[in-house]
Amino acid sequence: METELIFRILLLVLFVGFIAHRGYYTRKMGRPDEDTVKAREEKSTPLIANLLSLPAFIGTVIYIFYPPWMAWATLPLPAGLRWAGVGLALLGFLLLQWAHAALGRNWSDTPRLLKEQSLVTGGPYRWVRHPIYTSFLIIMSATLFISANWFIGLTWIGMTFLEVMSRINSEEGMMLEQFGDAYRVYSLGTGRLLPRLKR
Repeated sequence: METELIFRILLLVLFVGFIAHRGYYTRKMGRPDEDTVKAREEKSTPLIANLLSLPAFIGTVIYIFYPPWMAWATLPLPAGLRWAGVGLALLGFLLLQWAHAALGRNWSDTPRLLKEQSLVTGGPYRWVRHPIYTSFLIIMSATLFISANWFIGLTWIGMTFLEVMSRINSEEGMMLEQFGDAYRVYSLGTGRLLPRLKR
């Protein structure tokens, strides 16, 4: 099997795995709308992120099934760096699973406050306030290396970054409102997406 075909298959597996993981937790841990205490106010940033997701998706599908049409955006990356991208994606999925396990029933697929929600500070939340979003950025960054295609990589990274920052701003406001000083103290010792160097 040629190397390029292997990476195309791996990119497809990455997206199928990501969608399957999200779907599984939405079914298993999803909470009904009646459990919502407060939801995120819609802003223009998620709309821009959604608009970016369309060319990212189309470019990915073309690359997987008819790569000559995406050759114009090819990056000359060595195979070793592309395999490192596969390792990066696996690291992202491990972090994603660890964060889900720590959150349990406190997880929601959209930024909102839930009835009987607790402040989770264990697992990866001991160091980072939004490890699920960190994992999203890691996984989507891996698309740049696996595909060796700047258009695919940058559109997925850009879309994910915009959506993540919008969610973080909404969530942190709601968490401060819900948990007050407890969340302020927790924030002092943790980073948003990466651990603080000094705690």
